[in-house]
Amino acid sequence: MTRIGPQFCWLWQSVICALACLLALHPFSSSTSNFADAAPPEFTSTPRNRIFFWKVTASTLAPDGVSRPVLLVNDKYPGPKIEVNRGDYITVVVQNALDVPTSFHWHGFTMRDDPWYDGVPGMNQCPIPPGTNFTYTFGTDNISGTHWWHAHFENQYIDGLVGAIIIHEPPETDPFLHAYDEERTIVISDWYHQPTGPLLAHYLTPESLGMEPVPNNGLINGKHTFNCANVMPADLKCEKGERTIFHFLPNRRYRLRIINTGAAAPFLFSVDQHQLQVIEADGTNLNPILVDSVPINTGQRYSVILTTNQEPKNYWMRAEFGLGCLPKPTNLDPVILAEVRYQGAGAAEPTSVGRFVPDPASKTPQDNPAFVEACKDLDLFQLHPLQPVPILEPISKSVQVRISFKANENDNITRGYLNDITYAADPWNPTMMQNLKEIVQYDVSQHVMTIDKRDSIVQIILDNSRGGEHPFHLHGHVFQVVAQGKGLYEEGKSQLSAVNPLRRDTVTVPGRGYTVIRFKADNPGVWALHCHIEWHVTTGLVMQFVELPDELRAMHIPRQVAQLCDTAPPAGFKAHTGFMPPN
Repeated sequence: MTRIGPQFCWLWQSVICALACLLALHPFSSSTSNFADAAPPEFTSTPRNRIFFWKVTASTLAPDGVSRPVLLVNDKYPGPKIEVNRGDYITVVVQNALDVPTSFHWHGFTMRDDPWYDGVPGMNQCPIPPGTNFTYTFGTDNISGTHWWHAHFENQYIDGLVGAIIIHEPPETDPFLHAYDEERTIVISDWYHQPTGPLLAHYLTPESLGMEPVPNNGLINGKHTFNCANVMPADLKCEKGERTIFHFLPNRRYRLRIINTGAAAPFLFSVDQHQLQVIEADGTNLNPILVDSVPINTGQRYSVILTTNQEPKNYWMRAEFGLGCLPKPTNLDPVILAEVRYQGAGAAEPTSVGRFVPDPASKTPQDNPAFVEACKDLDLFQLHPLQPVPILEPISKSVQVRISFKANENDNITRGYLNDITYAADPWNPTMMQNLKEIVQYDVSQHVMTIDKRDSIVQIILDNSRGGEHPFHLHGHVFQVVAQGKGLYEEGKSQLSAVNPLRRDTVTVPGRGYTVIRFKADNPGVWALHCHIEWHVTTGLVMQFVELPDELRAMHIPRQVAQLCDTAPPAGFKAHTGFMPPN
């Protein structure tokens, strides 16, 4: 497969950056051509530069029949899919037509050589001002598989700014090229019937006791139904929604790329009467294992192969909420459904039955075991990468990160803490810009940990011995998961996955337990480590690594990235107030 040479990529990036700088200096007007009308690039097997034009707007949508204000890219939910080949160069031109700032993160990308495009205000960049354009440009030489993008300013992705990214491997290096016949992308999400503004207005008060907002519903590829009798508040407009339908041919093998883009909820994914062969986790190809269902936490991705070898009829696809790790819901249907229709089976609603069938003779309530199974990862000791890599050692730096929540003594609001620090950095004063000074004193609330030595092996012990489960995501790296269990981790005593450990970028830290990850410090940048329950990000469950600061300083931040910080915050801006549409 022909590769785009580095000199050509550098030249192309220079041209795009020059264009972006020009656009950023000249905000668009109402007469500016609509970027959303631009045709997406043709998908071919030849490596090339792929340019995507996005327009970010506020709108109204009813994905489950309940109408609510949303934020959208190109008027779509989920947003437009980025589908490219490994070796392609991705350029995303963002037109921010909102009246508030925004930014975008490319979840699963290590951003090697492009750390300023990771998209986290306060760390890598300043937010994209309203009424302006900004261009993200980054390569894909070291990445393939199933990933996603989402807004990373405030809580905007909860309001609709999410989408899939699929990076195909070249045929000559794709180990699963002949393992399946077709593929489908499946985006699963929890869903709220109110925008983040009013939800945060209650959550960030002493009265909430730190109990995060509970979803009202869930969606599969942006669709589901809802019983309008259960709408809260009752004055919300509600009409019958619809479910997503997948049309499958008998005796075919389908690769299902499953992405959880939710704000808080883990799910247990399954298809009635079909087994699933797991072949990928977060972009890492795996030695295949056969399962009946797949737990998938917020931010995680899996690829499974489903073979349509059952009786040709229609079956339910299920995404069952992890109710065992959510605050008690009030009007939530815990089982989200889509239809799998075999060719020739007609359009009748499926009558298939899931694994859990309540005993009608029971006189006590019966809990679906899926609600607990969804709250933990697949067995770590069953998941091993297809391309083996030895466990990273010796450890150069081991850091215990204690996860806790407590009421803040100043306002009595419950906040998240990592090692007794709650993160509260300034989006308009990014750590990467501060690092331009050779001597810098970071504020405690930025929660910065510096890694100075290249190729040092960093071990992070995520200690969650006092609380419920958390999905943790590390930017800038694909890490090894070397241990996971209940109670406290004990070095030298707790069981390790020491032979070809799983590599991924988002991992569940079990309730009242621990997860231990390792990575090699070889990627200069400012990288966030945070819980991917978005409400917990708001309350401070975040820290950051300044990795190889001297090398990062010598890389020279592109001018268009630095120019974002020339624009002050909007007048009256207040952090963590969410999306509050005008009446």
